[in-house]
Amino acid sequence: EQACAAEPSRELEFLSRLHLQTEVQDIDPTPAQLKTLHTCIRKVTEDLEGLRFNTAISAMMVFVNEAMSWPTKPASVLAEFVLLLQPFSPHIAEDLWQRLWKHCRAGGRDSQLALAYQPWPQFDPKLLVESTLEIPVQINGKLRDVLVVPAGIAQADLEKAALASEKVQQFLVGKNIKKVIVVPRKLVNIAAG
Repeated sequence: EQACAAEPSRELEFLSRLHLQTEVQDIDPTPAQLKTLHTCIRKVTEDLEGLRFNTAISAMMVFVNEAMSWPTKPASVLAEFVLLLQPFSPHIAEDLWQRLWKHCRAGGRDSQLALAYQPWPQFDPKLLVESTLEIPVQINGKLRDVLVVPAGIAQADLEKAALASEKVQQFLVGKNIKKVIVVPRKLVNIAAG
């Protein structure tokens, strides 16, 4: 009976020694960090509504992997993530929430509300707009290059960029270009023979 009574005090002692990493700071997030967060919010929200729990968890894992590479981690972004985590792991999420509150006031949310009663985060579609695209360039159906181009590039400019690529040009030496197929925002395929 005494062993059972000692367990909670050891757990409390252990938990009291846990602290947020020094990389977690009360700073403004970068546009890339906001995009990562809002991509996660959108995916988790849609997956929960569709009862696709495994893919919602996968989206959170993608977020965590990305966030681990950030040299500094904005506490406000992590607080929003903890709200997404709460339905899947309520006890850990509540503990993290309390620690983030001590650190940053959790992104301006109401401190009187427990985590379970906080409003669900909303994604901002403007933050999800891509400014650049990666466009694969194929020659006769085989991938030869991937171009990084502005998202609003015109079809003619995309074709010119594909044909000007050094990697592509080396596969076109001695061949005639029969046709260039541009699928806007997706791909360029060059038929040569």
